[in-house]
Amino acid sequence: MRLPWAPYPFLRITLCFIAGILIYIFTGKEFRHSQEILAFFILAFVLTCLVSKHLKTAHATAVTGTLGLLCFVAGGIWLTHWHTESHRQDHLLQLPGQPTAYVGVVDDFVAQKTGYQSTVLRLEQVQADGVWRQVTGKVQLSVPHDSEKKYEVRYGDRLLIRGAPQAVPPPTNPNQFDYKQYLANKNIYHRHSLRPQQYQLLGTDPPNPIKYYSIILRRKLDAILQESIEERREYGISTALVLGVKDDMDNAIRSAYSSTGTMHVLAVSGLHVGMIYLPLSLLFKKFRRNKSQRVFGAVVIIGFLMLYAFLTGLSPSVQRAVLMFSLVTVAQAIRRKTNSYNTLAIAAFILLFLDPYYLFDVGFQLSFLAVLGIVYLQPKLNRVLDFSCFEAHHRPFNFKEIKKAPLLVAKSMVLSLPETIWVSFTLSVAAQLATSPLGIFYFYQFPVYFWFANLLVVPLAMLVLYMGVGALFFSCVPLLGWALFRLHFGLIWCMNEFNLWVEQLPHAVVQGIDINALQTWLLYGIMLLLLLFMAYRRLSYLAVAVLVTAMLAFQQIQKSGQQFRQQRFAVYNLRGNTAFALVNGKKAAVVSNAALHPAAPDYTFNVQPHLWQQGVMKPDFTQINSSVPPAGAAYAMLPDSNIVYQWQDLRLLVLTKPLKVQPPELLNPDFVLITKNARLVPEDLQPLQFRKLILDASNSPWYLERLKPQLLALHIPFHDVSVDGAFVAELE
Repeated sequence: MRLPWAPYPFLRITLCFIAGILIYIFTGKEFRHSQEILAFFILAFVLTCLVSKHLKTAHATAVTGTLGLLCFVAGGIWLTHWHTESHRQDHLLQLPGQPTAYVGVVDDFVAQKTGYQSTVLRLEQVQADGVWRQVTGKVQLSVPHDSEKKYEVRYGDRLLIRGAPQAVPPPTNPNQFDYKQYLANKNIYHRHSLRPQQYQLLGTDPPNPIKYYSIILRRKLDAILQESIEERREYGISTALVLGVKDDMDNAIRSAYSSTGTMHVLAVSGLHVGMIYLPLSLLFKKFRRNKSQRVFGAVVIIGFLMLYAFLTGLSPSVQRAVLMFSLVTVAQAIRRKTNSYNTLAIAAFILLFLDPYYLFDVGFQLSFLAVLGIVYLQPKLNRVLDFSCFEAHHRPFNFKEIKKAPLLVAKSMVLSLPETIWVSFTLSVAAQLATSPLGIFYFYQFPVYFWFANLLVVPLAMLVLYMGVGALFFSCVPLLGWALFRLHFGLIWCMNEFNLWVEQLPHAVVQGIDINALQTWLLYGIMLLLLLFMAYRRLSYLAVAVLVTAMLAFQQIQKSGQQFRQQRFAVYNLRGNTAFALVNGKKAAVVSNAALHPAAPDYTFNVQPHLWQQGVMKPDFTQINSSVPPAGAAYAMLPDSNIVYQWQDLRLLVLTKPLKVQPPELLNPDFVLITKNARLVPEDLQPLQFRKLILDASNSPWYLERLKPQLLALHIPFHDVSVDGAFVAELE
């Protein structure tokens, strides 16, 4: 089958450009001569253009087109290499000595966390071996709150910092979110957790003055919202939905929106920009009779979109959406017949041209997939139901029936309500279908009632946005501003309560769905094959889709069988705490010295992804000193207050105090776990015949520095969880 590529030139170009980015990333970034490769293809393209112009044959034209696309592949390779800062000679990674101090400028938003602030510092100079030198690079900073002032560090601040930034470590627990790779995609390879008085403000020199004033304005608007909405829960949603500031969101509310599939309304992006665009587009729809009216309308619409982006701090997600809607507006103004796929491709190309690493941003991926799903799937889903019977009841308005106007309007609204609900439903389903495989891959869950929750939450979010923007605009008008803020608050309260209610419905969210990157691609392959089958009615597509589905099913059956037979012992890296898991089949017991529970951040970030990967959905929780032993295990408190666990064929000795049991060889443990800086004499461990000694994350750095040389001298095998990462042992 020959695919109709002709109407989609920019789609071809963008896909080739993306291919170049991926080639650079997945070949180990070894394209040292990417500039020469690009020059070669451009020269070859120019020469073939001249030849094909002379020959005028289909073959020559095809070769020219192919070389043109290869130019964009090479361009993607070269541009990604150019945007990768780590290979530059003056980068911090290439610095031979250890810095003792450095100077840089705050180059990103300042996120407010509990007890500290987080931002990005772009380096200018470092001091190493007593010499100051120019460098490039970025550092992820954590700055403590050392005063009552909320914003101690601001965008554009030039800081002098004593000390050296540390390289971002890889994940220390299995299946944990790879924060190192996440930062690397932003060209950040170092981080530094500062102490109070460790940094000094040298002045203010914002890299982007427009962004600087945008952040100042957003901060002032945020202060107005905080003053006008006293309830913290509703204020957190208000500032997230209207301004894109998610620092003050309540964790329970965040979980509710995530579980109902409505989290997208809190991430200021395409939905919100679309809400601004829709009324403006309808307003200027009647003023498109001539070119000047169309241009004026386009300028006003784009101006308002840019103003909203300015109010929200010019975040990347908003800039993405403003670019997309601006392209649509310009195409309408010049009466250019727009193709949605080309518009989407142009927007993606421009953004990737500015920064190829946008391709690996989760928000970028989900937003473009959602729009693609809406553009292609929603019209087809919308045609499933026919609402022409409702349209038959509509008739032109007659001014003689002016007295009946309220009744006619009400009748029209009632007749159009089913179609409106159906359109909203199909929009939600189309976007969810397009993003579900990727959402499951990243977040391990699927919201079952997304279709129901979005029917009410999206219209409510639209009203919340309009009321919020209006309330901020009229905040200086006492009565009107107060009334708008009350309405704004009431709508947010309704939206929150509705999401909390939906979250409590039976089976509201399916969690723990663990799929790898290959399975994600296979799911999208199945969807594409089914769409091709429905479009072209060829059984070959359906046959391949069934074959790929069978492959996925076989993989899952095989994985499930392995999970039922598994037995594992794992000690996790939880800073300052002890936590280990005893996994038997699809059941597990989690033992800790802290009050771990399913909603605890320490558990959801460090432990839960690994257990989900093992097929464990609901583990049992217990504390080390609890009188109730872990499920399926037995334990004994020794006379010296240490603990021995017996689980299956595993015997674990947990030492929190000096070992005084005599003779110690009677314990015969498989593993010894050292916790809480136990006063240990390493020689006391020599009589024990164990496989490995494990130092968990509850031990202090000074304690480990003192103990590890003694263990090495005695040839005692050990594993330091805080340095080597989680310890996982397969049991037979």
